[in-house]
Amino acid sequence: MIYLPFSSSSTEETILNVLTDELGLKPYQVHQAQKLMHFGFPPIATTKTLSYLLGVSDGIIYTMSKFPENYYRLYSIPKKSGGERQIESPRIILKVVQRWLYLNILIKVKLSDNVNGFVPGKNIFSNAKPHINSKNLMVIDIQNFFPSIPKRNVFNIFRNAGFTVRVSYVLAGLCTFEGRLPQGAPTSPMLANIAFAPVDTRLRDLAESWGCIYSRYADDLAFSGDRHFTKQDIFAISELLENNGFHVNNVKSRITGKGSRQVVAGLVINKYGLPTREKRRRWRALFHDASENPKEIKETTAQLRGIASFVKQYNPKLASSYFDIANKTAGK
Repeated sequence: MIYLPFSSSSTEETILNVLTDELGLKPYQVHQAQKLMHFGFPPIATTKTLSYLLGVSDGIIYTMSKFPENYYRLYSIPKKSGGERQIESPRIILKVVQRWLYLNILIKVKLSDNVNGFVPGKNIFSNAKPHINSKNLMVIDIQNFFPSIPKRNVFNIFRNAGFTVRVSYVLAGLCTFEGRLPQGAPTSPMLANIAFAPVDTRLRDLAESWGCIYSRYADDLAFSGDRHFTKQDIFAISELLENNGFHVNNVKSRITGKGSRQVVAGLVINKYGLPTREKRRRWRALFHDASENPKEIKETTAQLRGIASFVKQYNPKLASSYFDIANKTAGK
């Protein structure tokens, strides 16, 4: 079971005293723990501290960090654009540890306002909003975003946050697979955001020099404004990305003007910022069928509720009717 052996009202002094008594921390380690807490991070001064805070044996932590390949389940899912995407899903114990690291460390790292993917309080709608009704749009897709980030970059993230070399190495091992970020771990999206932060700054500066707006949702980069984007602009961004270990997916990158349908991370932004008309029609037909013939539809109640939750972000009234239909299918 993963837990923090302190109440939310525990003082810094109480926590340090407990750790010292339980783990025999030395003065320099207490100082290290104190520094981490000052910046809002858990006081992981040693690997034994990590084990104690998680409630998992030091041996298991070491094994998962040293041999993470033994703690993943691999499978493939079809891509919308064709082909398959390999998913590396961590097994329960590692996933719970990763979730703890996300909630107690990664979520506390400040990101640029340009970043909208996997950030609390942000979503594809906040990502699309700055680009709505723009004159011109350029979208750049990054190829193999998570796997492009190596273990050494993840190690540097924890090291720069103030953790010791030893602790940073263990944390990096817990969050990587085959020496890079896995596609399926709960820590990967935020680690990717943090690792990409220096590139976000350069892309934002480039956009400002063009008089444009820049935003990013995961591996989807969007630039909009009065500038007439050209293939040379895509080349400039591609070169910048390659200098930082990333590569452009030219098949999914595009330039569109105001007269064409402009799409950012799946939302049409010509006027409002909505899912494509085709998708909205498909959902409307799906919920009509679910209402008329709930026993015949293939989708589950959970899937229908998921769609309704998404629709709620741009049309609460329509979402309410979708939720009603979804709930009625529970008894099919």
